[in-house]
Order: sequence, then structure tokens, then C-alpha cells
Amino acid sequence: MEVNLEKIKQKRVREFIKHYGLNRSGGFSKLQPVCYKPEESTSYQKHFRSFLIKKNIELVWNTYTTIHPKEAWNGEMVSFGLQYSKKNSAINYLNEPYAGMERGQIIILNLSILWGLLTIAVAHEIAEVNKPGWLIKLCYMKGGASEGSQWITLKETPEGFTEVSHLTLYKSNSKFRDTRLYPRLHTKAITEFHKNVKRIAELS
Repeated sequence: MEVNLEKIKQKRVREFIKHYGLNRSGGFSKLQPVCYKPEESTSYQKHFRSFLIKKNIELVWNTYTTIHPKEAWNGEMVSFGLQYSKKNSAINYLNEPYAGMERGQIIILNLSILWGLLTIAVAHEIAEVNKPGWLIKLCYMKGGASEGSQWITLKETPEGFTEVSHLTLYKSNSKFRDTRLYPRLHTKAITEFHKNVKRIAELS
């Protein structure tokens, strides 16, 4: 399966794909996750945010796992590039139907930073989709600036609403980046994401 670069609107995403050889057959097999390692826990930074969605947990879960990535990752900072499924060896582009979230999907996103003065492409792999535990886990990919994992967890509130927790354990080779830059940028990126899901869920 080869990537059709003409279907990708972001220049940085196209460059990312060519740089890592993802536009060649079998290229995605070389893109490996670098998940959080418990045995190295003291070397990671922690980032946590929570969000409230005024809908029941089943509906909210269905929204998170079925919303098209182009709707979920769509804001001033983050936009959807493309998605690759390890299970089906299939590529999902911006304007194509989406069958839903599952383990082994690799998502490539475009990030616009500093009011658009800097743009970068980043990739995540969906490592777990656990409905009994209301849990979604994502891992960073080797070759990016960061390594570690993100956990999105849903919890029912006494009012029958849904509290969404987003925990990130991450590290890079730059202490300045990890302590000064990353928290602010990551907060903005995930807030855009969760607000998009919240909007769709609360309209249901």
C-alpha cells in the first residue's frame, strides 16, 4: 500500500511521509511506537487535564471511538493528515469514510505552532481501545521529539454525565522542551481535540 501524497493537504505531513519512507510499499512497518516504560518512570514528565461532557458514558465512548479524525483533530493548532491501519494495511485520507477507532491505527497530524510560524508533523499509534475499562491509550512514535504514552479515560459522574481524563507521561532529550514548551502546547492541542468530541457528543 503506497501513500497518495496528492490527497494530503499539509506540506509538513507530506515531508514527514517522504522522510520516513512511508510513501513506499511497506513503509509503515518501519514506524515503531515508543510507549511509556514503567521501569523508567522517574525519567518521565506528567501532564494531566480533565473535561466534563454532559452526556452518558456510553454515548461519549461511542463518540470518541467513531468520530472521524478530520473532525476530532480540527482546530487552530492541530489538523488531521492521514491514518494507517496495521490490521488492514489500509490508509484513511481526509475525505474518506471512517470505520472507527481500533488498536494498531497510526495517526499523523499537522501542528501549527507560534501563530503558524512553525509547523511540524507528529505521529501517534493507538495502542489500546478498552471499552470495559473506558480507556484509550496512544503511544508516540520513534523518530519524533517525544516518547511516552497518553491515556484517555472515561468515568461516570453522580449526575450521569461523563468525566474525561487525559493523562500524558512523556520525555525527550530536552529538559527545557519538556518543562517549559511541551505542557503549554500539549494543553492547547488536546483541548482542541476534546472540545471537538464534546461538541459532537452534546449535539447527539
